[in-house]
Amino acid sequence: MAEIIPRGTDKWLVRISVLRNDNGKRKRHSKLINGKKKDALKYAREIETKRDLGTLDTPKIQDPTLDDYLNDWLIAFKKRTVRERTYAGYEYVLKQYVRPYLGKDKLSELTVLRIQSVYNELSEAGLSPRTVSFAHSLIQDALNQAVLGRLIEFNPTLSTRRPPRKKKPIDVFSPAEAERFMKAAKTDQLGIVFWFALAIGARPEEYLGLQWPELDLHKREVTIHQSIWWPKGGGWKIEEVKTQSSLRTINFNTTVARALKAHKTSQDEIRLRLGNKYQNNNFVFTTKIGTPLSFRDLVLRHLKPIMERAKIDGPINLYRLRHSFVTLSILSGADLKSVSRAAGHSSVAFTMDTYQHVLPSMRKDAAEKVGALLFGRR
Repeated sequence: MAEIIPRGTDKWLVRISVLRNDNGKRKRHSKLINGKKKDALKYAREIETKRDLGTLDTPKIQDPTLDDYLNDWLIAFKKRTVRERTYAGYEYVLKQYVRPYLGKDKLSELTVLRIQSVYNELSEAGLSPRTVSFAHSLIQDALNQAVLGRLIEFNPTLSTRRPPRKKKPIDVFSPAEAERFMKAAKTDQLGIVFWFALAIGARPEEYLGLQWPELDLHKREVTIHQSIWWPKGGGWKIEEVKTQSSLRTINFNTTVARALKAHKTSQDEIRLRLGNKYQNNNFVFTTKIGTPLSFRDLVLRHLKPIMERAKIDGPINLYRLRHSFVTLSILSGADLKSVSRAAGHSSVAFTMDTYQHVLPSMRKDAAEKVGALLFGRR
């Protein structure tokens, strides 16, 4: 119970007993109030409420800018908990799409409308819904921690709206196009890369980071457990795959095994011929001097000419081979669970949800091809 003690004309000493949290000893909170007794009573009620909530005498809440807070948040809560590549992605998205718009705002100034206006501006500038959602997830995660740290009372991002994410159309090879592609790739000096990509359905960063010990040509299988990436500052790095589903073993057929064996023999001959000029990183697929193949060179100098020779229209990118592996495997009657596992998907449901819209038209194409083989074209 608060004590209200007169200390002269319109002066009151408010004295409240407070139980300290650290050692259990009681202390007193005292304050001289100038005004009527009702003013002293009002102050006493406010202090007793803070005492009961455990917020009395807490340090003054800091109010850093979002830039300063993000610097601390990244180091304290992200740097040692995520992969280097993931952390670099966080830094990039924050630098490009968050800090220029909100970085100078103090945490107390981050309202729902303020953040929503930035999302709208990013969308109107042509940024994809996926990128806006990624930026939002980082801001939300950071501000959730700010709430826990009592830097802000609530997280304003929880009431914002992001543009709806739309699935990108997936372009795949039809059975006939896949056949033409394999023939055209045979004449390219790096054709084995594309044969292998279409045969196992791995992600480009997985098969370009593949090293010879992960290949067993006798068993005709490859173990995927790492991938390659290229940091912004230059160079390349190898890291373990991110999820348990990405850690997998994939089988391939005898034709691919023979092609890989011939490729290894050729690679060994080049390595011996170049001697110290060859950078032996033990990669399965490399440049002429043993360095990793880059996405850009592989697409522009090899994949594009191959698709032109095969007379295949549509987007030219390495992921089209991965998507084609999945759809062609399903059309061939392969077990869905096996296809999903080979692709490194989290579940069969994810596989079907991702590819179901392209399968109906491909089934028709496959039926026509099978019919032509059985009965001839009429």
